[in-house]
Amino acid sequence: MSLLRELPFGVDLKNGCPVCRPTLQPQTQTQTQTQLLLCSGCKVIRYCGVEHQKQHRREHKAACTSIIQTRAELEKEEAILRTNPGDSRSYTKARFAAANALLQVNTTLAVEKALVHFQDMLRLCRSDNLGIRDIVPGLLLRLGREQECYDFLKWWAVVDDEHHYNGRYDWDDTSLPYLDIRGADVFEAVDDFAGRLSLSQLIFLALLKLRLHLDIDEYDEAEDFGLPWLTWPPPHTKFMRPIGEIVQKKVGTITRPDVPEISESLKNQYQALLAMVHKMNSHFWDALVDESDDKPSLPSAYSRGSVEEAILAVHRCKKACEETHDAMSILDSDVSEFTEVYKGPAVASDGVNIGEVAATSEKRRGSGKAFPSEFSTSTGDTRPETLFPPLRTIRDGVYHFVHRNNQKQALAYADGACSDNGQENPQAAWGAFLCPAIGGNIQARFVSGRLELKGPFGDESVATSNRAELRAAIAVLRCKDWRADGFTSVVIATDLSYLVDGATQWVKNWVRNGWKTRTGGSVKNQDLWELFLGEVEKCKETGVEVELWKIPREMNKAADAVAKETIKNEEAPTDFTDVRLGSSATSAGTSGKPRILCLCLEYESMFNNVQARLISRITAKAKMDRATTEKAAFDMLSLNPLPSVILITDAGVVSRMKLWERVIDCLRAGSTVVLAAGFSSLVNEGQFNRCFAKIGLPWKRGGYYQANVSLRPGAVSDRLKKHLLPAYGQKGLYVRGVAKPDVWYAGQQDEVAVAFTKVGNGMLGYEGDVNGGLGSNAVVLAMLGLLN
Repeated sequence: MSLLRELPFGVDLKNGCPVCRPTLQPQTQTQTQTQLLLCSGCKVIRYCGVEHQKQHRREHKAACTSIIQTRAELEKEEAILRTNPGDSRSYTKARFAAANALLQVNTTLAVEKALVHFQDMLRLCRSDNLGIRDIVPGLLLRLGREQECYDFLKWWAVVDDEHHYNGRYDWDDTSLPYLDIRGADVFEAVDDFAGRLSLSQLIFLALLKLRLHLDIDEYDEAEDFGLPWLTWPPPHTKFMRPIGEIVQKKVGTITRPDVPEISESLKNQYQALLAMVHKMNSHFWDALVDESDDKPSLPSAYSRGSVEEAILAVHRCKKACEETHDAMSILDSDVSEFTEVYKGPAVASDGVNIGEVAATSEKRRGSGKAFPSEFSTSTGDTRPETLFPPLRTIRDGVYHFVHRNNQKQALAYADGACSDNGQENPQAAWGAFLCPAIGGNIQARFVSGRLELKGPFGDESVATSNRAELRAAIAVLRCKDWRADGFTSVVIATDLSYLVDGATQWVKNWVRNGWKTRTGGSVKNQDLWELFLGEVEKCKETGVEVELWKIPREMNKAADAVAKETIKNEEAPTDFTDVRLGSSATSAGTSGKPRILCLCLEYESMFNNVQARLISRITAKAKMDRATTEKAAFDMLSLNPLPSVILITDAGVVSRMKLWERVIDCLRAGSTVVLAAGFSSLVNEGQFNRCFAKIGLPWKRGGYYQANVSLRPGAVSDRLKKHLLPAYGQKGLYVRGVAKPDVWYAGQQDEVAVAFTKVGNGMLGYEGDVNGGLGSNAVVLAMLGLLN
């Protein structure tokens, strides 16, 4: 319900003291404006007293300062124009800035003042070269002036058609009528002129029709104390939502039986307009309902149908949608049918996915075309942790060790370990340390592995510490595409002189001598040295220089610990194995338990309380990392290797488009993604349908009810079947459109309680129980791979 009953429509503009407003009941929030103090700076926001004004100052300061400054600039430009009439461009620019500054404050007074500015600017320049005609309708809607909004939109749509002004309006002739449509029929069909509106105007027209439909529908559905209306028309104060003036007047001219037909007509018009918006710009609806924390900046230019046009339209339209009672939830549901399948991550110029370049690179024998160099510090700072602090890079949004004076230079620590080195049964492993843990959400980034029994080109080998160290350096260069992430230099920090001296000095002679030492003997670890040089050459070809830095052993403890722990927890593979994006290798530095990444962005306390038994069972079998913010989720989803199992517990992930797309990337690359443990109780219909449509699945939101569900014969293996209940009762949200082979537990009327399907190289699971019983908990554990 609107906070301002005196407004003619359900506009949620924040009048009244912004500090005490949250504690007021709706009926008390219409305190007379004369009781409140007007901010002497911006003059568009009021406070109940000086104390609350001081308390709100930090939040209000930026907007207030902007309004004061732009107002002063406007006054200066107006004085100049009055003294020297002529070129008014500077004045127009200043007035546009002043109006925009006012819109930083969401009060009726601020919107009214901004509207006056924009309307005056249109009168000064009828042809409107600033796009003001795409802003004014939204302000009129925010103020509840629907009739003026419709008249405005219709005039701009028909001004140049053959029935008005002979089909050719002379914009320079100020004697012609301007915006002269008054009192047009808001209920009329708009097919004849809607196609001539701009994207933003079309959106406002759709929103207006939705408002009218919701208003008239109140009269169709509501009853007076459970009985049909005793009088017609009923008083609009009986309704839960505010009723606009247009519909209030309309019901006074019709009878009760007319209402359903009018409501249905408005609904059809509104839905047709939604489709027209999507046809005009396929990016808009997804952009409107996207709840990502990081909002895109406004574009300076755009083309029709582009993402940039959609961003600008969202900027103009979203507040009017949000301030219309129930509009955003209804739009969220109705526009989900327009969601297009997410195609995948950005593609590099050579057609290879940026995140997968390393995974697809061949094993090349180096020929001596390029050699690494030894790193030296020009500042004299010999501590890598101070010279290369962790920094989140713009290109891939992931933390790296980045040079404090050169953000194009990254560092990685490399080390190897070998137990029983030089003895009968040596066991070796390697590790590379890419970034430390940061705060409570960003875990350390490692890649690690056991030293293979065979080399990269199939040669038999004996495990040694030198060989493990060299293998770690190779992994640093192969685990990711450093150039695609914006780096032009990679420094490999190691405590082994064999690696630094060999790579920067000895190897040049080895290549020149046909891989023979000075004494004529064969070079040890030739296969790994050849592969290392091959990686250096590939880096050189992409514009990346490789450097080696000899550091004291105590500064390389993290990589050393990773390598030693990997010896304990993993078996040595026979063949050379890359650890890269999409790998299921366990991140080093953890126990042998599998890792579950839990994304819980909005209702962590509810998850902890309702799903306590499930959490206990998961943590008994696995290490569960949590991300509770969008930024933390992005960081964890960008680890190398990718998380092998992802549990999503609320709608906070699927409501953020870029984050959900990142999850889809992981899913297609091989991760298991499970939507469960409270997800079904916290997702609305639009979010539900859209998240599966993005993947390309026809799954739709079904019913919400209590039912007994049964395990479909043949749905799971006999081994897994022993851990699952043949049937159990649940209250849950069911899903429609699931193919039979993907059904685990079925509900009523072809609706599904539990589904598990293959997507790309990964698996996607859905479990709809809202309370978390024993049966559904077992299902979640099975999908997470913890009942094997």
